[in-house]
Amino acid sequence: MRLETEMNMLQAKIQAGIVKDETVGNTSRFSDANPNLPHFQDDLDIWLTRSERFAESKNWSRDKWSSSLSALLTGRALDCYGRLSSEQAQDYDKVKQALMKRYD
Repeated sequence: MRLETEMNMLQAKIQAGIVKDETVGNTSRFSDANPNLPHFQDDLDIWLTRSERFAESKNWSRDKWSSSLSALLTGRALDCYGRLSSEQAQDYDKVKQALMKRYD
């Protein structure tokens, strides 16, 4: 199960445009697919609102929100995301709903 969570996290980072360059050991970021936001810490409502406003300000299509923002999840939130099916993980509303349920 841990491996599956790690795989989902890696997949989210790849989809968010974060790619580890093994030859030079640094991280490359492509366009604005990688949000310049802090990682999720504790207040889900505030983090979601901030993330949604950021995505809207960058004119992201809603189908990109989930994969881009999932790269910023940590701890229980990342575990929650990792338990979703691939289809659910691509649907921002389903990700948001799962996170809200997890954090009550």
